[in-house]
Amino acid sequence: MRDNSLTSHADQELYVANHEWRHKIASHGGGLRPHLDPSRDHVRGSDHPTVTLVEYGDYQSPACVTAARELAELRPSFEGQLRFVFRHFPIGDAHPLALHAAEAAEAAGAQDRFWEMHDLIYRSDQTLEPALLRKLAKTLGLDLERFDSELADETHLRHIMEDFQSGVDSGVNGTPTFFINERRVDWDFDIDTLQAALENAASPCDRP
Repeated sequence: MRDNSLTSHADQELYVANHEWRHKIASHGGGLRPHLDPSRDHVRGSDHPTVTLVEYGDYQSPACVTAARELAELRPSFEGQLRFVFRHFPIGDAHPLALHAAEAAEAAGAQDRFWEMHDLIYRSDQTLEPALLRKLAKTLGLDLERFDSELADETHLRHIMEDFQSGVDSGVNGTPTFFINERRVDWDFDIDTLQAALENAASPCDRP
């Protein structure tokens, strides 16, 4: 039964997608679907990487907040080797502010400031109300009229829902879920284990 408190089109669409995902969670190890596409995916790091790390994340997930902090400390250890990709996977019933935060990040990305907004959101202690997101946009010097308009028009909802569907198709079973060189990591997030897995993937003997 649909929750009548879901008033916006975006919330309703995410509700349906979340519901379908919970009936389709894959327990098997899956590969990344679709493959990385630098023309649409958000990518940071090396242009010639030896290892690519993809995260499906939710801006209101405490585990994702922890992962973001620890990944920021880890990335310099792989300077010149690591490419990091973020795809949206907002779990609306558990994290009702995650979708709007994702839309705010995409609106910032439309003005070439995705990663700056991404980092600010994850440092905001989960107080992701619209007023705070707009304050972050102002801090970044964004065109606020354009930012507000794109959020009101749900301009970036399709991109977010495409990310979400790609997570479903890739076997994402929670957030954060990571893929190393397009292979799903099948253990709960732990920075030491992730670092070891990245080092192994980056070693010449592990590359095809």
